[in-house]
Amino acid sequence: MTTLLVIAKEPRPGRVKTRLTPPFTPGQAAALAEAALTDTLRAVAAAP
Repeated sequence: MTTLLVIAKEPRPGRVKTRLTPPFTPGQAAALAEAALTDTLRAVAAAP
């Protein structure tokens, strides 16, 4: 049996992807972080 653990921050504006601000707003950076986390979780869920 294989175990995979995903560790991530809650995608909250001003707390994640701070190096993207500027040019993005904190809200946009958080949305990007949320999208990346969603993609990661989908990939993990699809893994055999």
